[in-house]
Amino acid sequence: MATFTRRTITTVRQEFVVPAEQAYGAPSAEIGKAWALAEREYRQHHGLRDEEALADNAITFRPGDDEIVISYETRAEA
Repeated sequence: MATFTRRTITTVRQEFVVPAEQAYGAPSAEIGKAWALAEREYRQHHGLRDEEALADNAITFRPGDDEIVISYETRAEA
C-alpha cells in the first residue's frame, strides 16, 4: 500500500511590460499604471480588500534590456 500522495502545482505569472528606452528609462506614469493594475488584479484574485497589506514579494519588478517587467504569480493545485 502506498503512503504517498501526488500533487500537480501550476504557477501562472502575469506580466505587465513597460518599455524603457536606454537613454531615458521608463516613464513613472506608465510604471504607476502597470503597478496599479497588477496590484488590483492580485487583490481580486486573492480576495483582498484595498486596506489589507500585500506581502513584500507579492508583486515584483524585473529589469530587461529595454523594458521593466512588473509581475505577480498565482498557483493552483490540481
